[in-house]
Amino acid sequence: MTTWLLPDNIADVLPRQARTMESMRRTCLDLFQANGFELVQPPMIEFVDSLLTGTGTDLDRNTFKFMDQANGRMIGVRADITPQAARIDAHILNRSGISRLCYAGSCLHAKPMHPLASREPFVAGAELFGAADLEADIQMLRLAVKTLRQLGLPEVHLDLGHMGVVRALLDRQDLSDGVLADVLSALKHKDGTALDRVEGVSDEIRRALHVLLVNFGDASVLDALRRDLPADSAIERALDEIETVSRCAGADSVSFDFCDVHGYQYLTGLSFSVHIPQDAKAILRGGRYDNVGLAFGRSRPACGFSIYLRALAAVAELEVPAASIVITRGSYDPAIESIIDTLREQGKTVVRLLPGESVDALKEQFNITHELVRTQNSYELKALGC
Repeated sequence: MTTWLLPDNIADVLPRQARTMESMRRTCLDLFQANGFELVQPPMIEFVDSLLTGTGTDLDRNTFKFMDQANGRMIGVRADITPQAARIDAHILNRSGISRLCYAGSCLHAKPMHPLASREPFVAGAELFGAADLEADIQMLRLAVKTLRQLGLPEVHLDLGHMGVVRALLDRQDLSDGVLADVLSALKHKDGTALDRVEGVSDEIRRALHVLLVNFGDASVLDALRRDLPADSAIERALDEIETVSRCAGADSVSFDFCDVHGYQYLTGLSFSVHIPQDAKAILRGGRYDNVGLAFGRSRPACGFSIYLRALAAVAELEVPAASIVITRGSYDPAIESIIDTLREQGKTVVRLLPGESVDALKEQFNITHELVRTQNSYELKALGC
């Protein structure tokens, strides 16, 4: 007997969750387009040399790859849509001014982001190209917060960081790739013991990194870093930027964490994320990534964010949608067909019962509110229970 199983961390999206995801997708894209963002639909697969260009090793390790039998080149299934948007802006659109792009679609991860995460996340995002000033970061951050509110998140707690602080510290010494990876891993897990075990790091940098490890939380973190980190114009500029952004974000609360080095290989400035209690992984991530387009021939400043809609839908309250039920038997009747068309045009869900189908069975799928019943001379939309 054949047993039909899907790979670990890949599962079917069933009707109620699919309806929720689709509603979220429409909400996101409607809001993005109302803010001037143009929709793009990059392909699921691309040649690896363009799919991964400029993204660093993290995305490379998380990308499924296989050989194109037509030409022998390596093809990858996208693990992130942001690099594809950067390629479209830099290489295809080739605009001289500001470019605003948005998207929604599935990705595929070779490894889940955490043990319970899906390997096929569905994401929606917005990217802004061509603006290097802080106002662009603030606009994108406020759009991210507003989007989560429209998706129904009751409170938005924002975690802010700035890759400029860690970069300024690590640039003080020429670290090998292996040492750098160990340092970033220790920061990511806030593991001071692991950081102390990394060989080849100067005492000055190690002490400064320990300052980052123990200082995270409210706005007092910024004062502590200004006091305890080495004097450095890049660090001071980064702290000033993040303080300004935090005042304009529009979130319910803000915290600061400079050890969140997710995307260190390509993020160049502000970074931000939003977590919810029901999920270990951030349901929104964003930041500034000014150098991604360079690999495609144009070094364009850029900032943006992605929302993990599948993860958000998985913890949402999946309500049964309301429906007006049409109960008809017998032959085609132009009068009732006209009424049904009118109801559907008004946005109501109308289900025509088939022979042998019962209202009780349909209640497993829909919250039935009305019946369309025949009267002496016409039809009447009658509320159930009346």
